[in-house]
Amino acid sequence: MSTRSVIGSVVGFAALLLMLYFCALPGDLPASGDNDGLAGTYTVNGIDPLEAEYSGTVVIVEIGVNEFDVEWIVTGGIHRGIGTRIGPRFEVEWQSVASGGGTGFGTAEYEILDDGRLVGTRSVDGFDRPGTEEIFPEP
Repeated sequence: MSTRSVIGSVVGFAALLLMLYFCALPGDLPASGDNDGLAGTYTVNGIDPLEAEYSGTVVIVEIGVNEFDVEWIVTGGIHRGIGTRIGPRFEVEWQSVASGGGTGFGTAEYEILDDGRLVGTRSVDGFDRPGTEEIFPEP
């Protein structure tokens, strides 16, 4: 086989691979590592462990691969944490930085839905049960 035909075969194979990559369904594309869609500003609605409703804003800022700063500015306080994305899950360890109810800390666990919402629970240390949260991307 001549050098020219080998090069032609390699170029043809590379073109086929590129065509398959760009024609793949979005869910079939390899993960890019840039976490498109998670960093941003969100509206949050929640119910705390005492069953009190709250609302506000959540800001998520990417600080590394799958790692994020998270800030809740909600009724009654400001809370900050560090979150980790693990596939379709988002887990955060947080603490209060300004609150009328004193210092608090805990964890949050969310499922990242296809429409960009984060739905899950937020635990506060010292309480037996978690609260619930639904976080909506702002347009």
